[in-house]
Amino acid sequence: MVDEQKAGLFDRFMKWLDDRLGIYGHTLRPAPRYAYSIDYWLGGLVLSAFILEVITGALVALYYTPSDPYTSTTYLISKIPYGALLFSLHSWGAYAMVFLLLVHMTRNFFVGAYRQPREIMWVVGAGLAGLTLTEAYLGYSLPYNLISWVATTTGLNLFSYMPFNLGYLISLFTVVNPDQPGIMSGVDPLVQRFFVFHWIVGGLILALIGLHLYIFEKHGITPPVSQVKPGYPELIDEYQDKIRSDPKWELQPLMRSIGMVIMIFLLTFGAIFLIAGAIPFNITITGGTPKYIMPAFNPVEAAQTPPVPDWYFLFIYFFYKAVSPTNASLIFLGWVVVTVLFPFIEEYIFRHKAPHPALRPASIAIGSGFIVSFIVNSVWAALTPGRDIGPIGAEVDGIIFLVCFAVIWPLLRYVAQPRVLVKWQSSPLTDGGVVIEYKERRILSGLAVLLINVSILGGLIYSLYEVFSLSSNPMINQFLIGQFLGTSLILFSISIFINVVMGIGKSQDI
Repeated sequence: MVDEQKAGLFDRFMKWLDDRLGIYGHTLRPAPRYAYSIDYWLGGLVLSAFILEVITGALVALYYTPSDPYTSTTYLISKIPYGALLFSLHSWGAYAMVFLLLVHMTRNFFVGAYRQPREIMWVVGAGLAGLTLTEAYLGYSLPYNLISWVATTTGLNLFSYMPFNLGYLISLFTVVNPDQPGIMSGVDPLVQRFFVFHWIVGGLILALIGLHLYIFEKHGITPPVSQVKPGYPELIDEYQDKIRSDPKWELQPLMRSIGMVIMIFLLTFGAIFLIAGAIPFNITITGGTPKYIMPAFNPVEAAQTPPVPDWYFLFIYFFYKAVSPTNASLIFLGWVVVTVLFPFIEEYIFRHKAPHPALRPASIAIGSGFIVSFIVNSVWAALTPGRDIGPIGAEVDGIIFLVCFAVIWPLLRYVAQPRVLVKWQSSPLTDGGVVIEYKERRILSGLAVLLINVSILGGLIYSLYEVFSLSSNPMINQFLIGQFLGTSLILFSISIFINVVMGIGKSQDI
């Protein structure tokens, strides 16, 4: 205690940082039994989508020419074998990554996975979200079609109103001399720069993913919110008695985690393949040839085309349709600041003491307001392309937050919270190291598991047979091939989940 008091500000800061980042190293952690649920592995889904984006993006880049972006895009889709499927995979994969990231962050918010000592992991995750949206914005512009480039240039004009000289900083990166050599006549020279930025931002995402995983391994998986009482630690290392005595907390072999990782990757890849094959992204088949249905950008038609950003930017677009660009920029920056710093807002302003949602009424109320307003703003902006909404938009957002606080906060504080506390008092969470007795049973008989595996194997063989039989004419059959490959990957992931992750058919603890 005396040593801590004598320690200087820098030493105390370094200790604080070490407690959160593990400066002196860490090891790969086995996961407890309770963690083998899909909600604990949503981050793996995001990582899988990112890896697929890197692979497909590298292949698309082989045929992409920034000096003539639209022509090179249509060439890839119409002339290159499997090029249309590749373009569809990359486009749907971007949507999947953004969607899964939003789901992942929403889940972690509600279970309080950002609380001490995971604050910096949340900040890094928020940075990843910002970079992912930036990457999607850049990628959306690269085909240089009419809709995407109108939305891109409109977005740049709106961001020029950013305060604190942020608009000027953005202009330094986005204002290009139109006489720059190597740019095709009639093509905005900014495309070349966006193509470079697309890869730079991808590299930054990869670096932050590494840091995010590092911190995650340092702290381990979060305990179930129902097991953490006020004042109790939120690290599984502090629950050794439960790890030794409670079967739900028993640390599992790393092979089970590896199986879960492989299953997650195959499932994500398979789902994106299936969607990309079943719903080609802005592509139609005409006369046996895939064709890009989006028109090329040209200044004449652009003047008559209302700007419509992609779905993940509609909530930002809404602000600029509702209030002045300067005020919209301030609202957007405020949204970002609150999101990034929310762990510290909860710890030092709301002073919530446990991760259970019932014990975090203010956080859950404000988070629900964010989510509801995000959905309302996005739908409203999509239904009013090119039209101002007026101040009623900001007023509706204010009403949403007020209603969320008026309804959610008292329900959690005065209805749910007392019940949770009473339940904890009647059922102590610590067991004093006494081993809990439990029974063992087979979830499925060996015959049932055998039949399931035979069915999966049959589906795999049939899907792969169809892939090989259709590959003789890839230009026509590439989307069917994508569907069968997606089906194969999904079936394979189910097989790994049954046999490796869950070990169904073997004795299971209950």
